[in-house]
Amino acid sequence: MSLPTINLSRPHRFYIAKRYFKGHSGPQLHLGKTENEFRDMTEEAKLERQTLEGGAALNLWRQGREVWNSWINENPGCNISFDGVDFSRYRDSDGNLSFTGYCFGDGNVHFNGATFGDGNVIFAKVTFGDGHLIFAKVIFDSGDVIFTNATFGKGVIDFSEAAFSDCNVIFTNSNFGDGYVDFFKATFADSNMYFFGATFGDGEINFHQARIKELYFTPKTVGACSIQAEELSIKDRAIFNLPSSASNLKTFNLHSASFDGPFTLTGDLNIVPDLRATRYSHQVDLSDLKVKLPRISAKLGWPPKLSRVAKDPKNGARLRRLKEIAETNKDHQAALRFSADENRAKRWIETSWFGSVLDMAFSAFSDYGQNILRPFVALIVLTAASMGLYKTLATETSAAGWTGWAQAALLSASNSLPFLPQSRDLREDALTALHGTTTDPDLWVDALMITQGVLSFIFLFLIGLGLRNRFRL
Repeated sequence: MSLPTINLSRPHRFYIAKRYFKGHSGPQLHLGKTENEFRDMTEEAKLERQTLEGGAALNLWRQGREVWNSWINENPGCNISFDGVDFSRYRDSDGNLSFTGYCFGDGNVHFNGATFGDGNVIFAKVTFGDGHLIFAKVIFDSGDVIFTNATFGKGVIDFSEAAFSDCNVIFTNSNFGDGYVDFFKATFADSNMYFFGATFGDGEINFHQARIKELYFTPKTVGACSIQAEELSIKDRAIFNLPSSASNLKTFNLHSASFDGPFTLTGDLNIVPDLRATRYSHQVDLSDLKVKLPRISAKLGWPPKLSRVAKDPKNGARLRRLKEIAETNKDHQAALRFSADENRAKRWIETSWFGSVLDMAFSAFSDYGQNILRPFVALIVLTAASMGLYKTLATETSAAGWTGWAQAALLSASNSLPFLPQSRDLREDALTALHGTTTDPDLWVDALMITQGVLSFIFLFLIGLGLRNRFRL
């Protein structure tokens, strides 16, 4: 097969990093989070690479996949540039533009400012190498944009400020590798995005200030990456259904995002997602969202902190927002979970030392009113221990043997359950049998009865709180 004659004699300095360092309008976070990638790009700029561009690139693409891939195999490191190309003139008889099965080697690939017109744009089963893929400010009109089963490398995947007019943008089963995925300020006016079964590595995913009609973010795998979606705007339905691997997420930032349709967030995370200042007008479903508060060992100081502290002081506010959303949507169980973690996050940071000690006890004995078994077992143990002490402190000789144990059991039970009508009579009879009096028993007995009464009241209260939370309508 003969290959097209393409003039690549003039070396071309392909400096992709300049777009970020000069004139890029993204937030400061956009730069800082990808410092290593930019350093790599700067090093790459020092290399002299050939570039297939303009009419030569178009001519080779129009000869079909086999010719294109054969040429790429012979020139795997060549940069590709379709900058500013109007593809609408090159659609097939069905009105489609297809790159299906094309390979792009390990060079950088540019579609900066390209326009595609009306009709489907298909990048299914395309393989991009480890170079950077730039779709910045690309314009897609009506028709689907399909990246199904596409494979991306380690480089930047840049759709920043791209415009999608009326289409479905489909990344089903795509593999994004460890690259930085950027949809900064991308506009999906009447377009939906689908990430069903997609795979993400350890790179950052940026939806900062993106505008989308519907978003279905349901990947198959998520690595140790960060999801940045500050000021994201969703016009209709938004679903973030995170897989089990999302426990590796470093951050999930939806600060100041707005949702004008139903919003669902599910996942089992080892971080606290940031939904502070979010705006929503429909149902928000957090019922299947589980978060684990990251905590670290406390530093030495006085008074000493008796447990670990929240790793990020802002987690208390983040959990408070999650609790508010759950309460607004009448999801009491989710609100309880978030409230419990909010208290843990505030411990030693926002809560006083004594308050933090009480908070530890509240957590230990009832998991903040979520557990009924713990205070019930504590009440049983307290009653049994008090019975043994009452028997030991008995002064009457008639209290020896099983009779003494029976009277000690009655005294302990009546003191643990003072609200029962028979409790007072049983307590007086037991004191008479054990000490010969009901008005002046041993001082230690008085102290024990007071202590048992106070603790019993606390455990009964925690049992009642747990029942109320469990069966709250």
